[in-house]
Amino acid sequence: MKKISTITILLMTLYQLLIAKVEYIVYPSLGYSDETGIYAGGLAYLRYGGIENDSTSFKNLIYFSTEVSEKKQYSIHLLPKIHLNNGKFTVLANVKFKHWPSIFYGIGNKHISNVEEEYTKREYDIEFEIRKKITNIWQTAFIYEFTHFQIKKLEESGLLAIGDIPGSEDNITSGVGLNLSYDTRDSDTYPQNGCLYNFKSVLFSDIFASDYSFIRSEIDLRQYLSIFSNQILAFQGYFSTISDEVPFHKMSYLNDNIRAVTANKFIDRHSIVFRIENRIFPWSHPLLKRFGFVTFLETGEVAGSMDEFSLNGFKLSYGVGLRISFLMNDRLNVRLDIGFGEQNQSLSMGSSEEF
Repeated sequence: MKKISTITILLMTLYQLLIAKVEYIVYPSLGYSDETGIYAGGLAYLRYGGIENDSTSFKNLIYFSTEVSEKKQYSIHLLPKIHLNNGKFTVLANVKFKHWPSIFYGIGNKHISNVEEEYTKREYDIEFEIRKKITNIWQTAFIYEFTHFQIKKLEESGLLAIGDIPGSEDNITSGVGLNLSYDTRDSDTYPQNGCLYNFKSVLFSDIFASDYSFIRSEIDLRQYLSIFSNQILAFQGYFSTISDEVPFHKMSYLNDNIRAVTANKFIDRHSIVFRIENRIFPWSHPLLKRFGFVTFLETGEVAGSMDEFSLNGFKLSYGVGLRISFLMNDRLNVRLDIGFGEQNQSLSMGSSEEF
């Protein structure tokens, strides 16, 4: 009976793939930043679902990317997103591997020029999430996160070698958490109206075989306004906070949410970010309507405690970007952004919108 059930499930999955509309995109990526120099790689999307003549069916996604830089950095990223029970449940996995020569600038919102040391990290990350739709606009999720972090090379006289910085030794962080979201967006790939309010908290503890015990909480608020039929304003406010002792590689990194900020330069236990983006696809010609443009303005800072946040501490990033829609029905875009700010300029290429 068990074998018959397994075979039945496999046949049903194969049948869905055969009758579903399968879409895929493969394209190269290219960019530049102070940390990487010039980097190149490739990205691939595979989507299935959206059965022919059924626009309400959910689309499953498998995303894969890889990057190699002139500074001998390389990474691999796999992200599947699978809908079950007609979208009532969604299973996501975010799997990353990085071998990444980098620079440690210390901890805090102010850079001290003589605190710069080179190190090479090797990092294995897995984030697993099961989402359950409560209503059409409310959903909750169970989260599991695991990271194995190693430093393969460092400066012998630096802070990381001395061991004063938590996380400078080989370590594992492992935790479980919950996520609650309120989502009224009209699309999850290129929203034109609505909002997404997301609240997330993860507990890392030795109960889950973690070498460090701490709690990381995040609030992510996004709003989308269609001011014309082809133009959208997108807003984001983001806040993260971490309690107790946390390894430096799990702190809040300002460059995770702001484009033209030097990687790793501003990290601490808490962060706050505000972003606005103007998105426009100005043409209606069958060929040109695939091309759009954005302008963006971003600001934020990190702090060791809540009372350290100040208006003078905010970093500024701004820039322009090009968008190319390969899948027109829901505008799954490739983005190319040029940013100016603390690190002077950055060039990045990726998929989907920043937020």
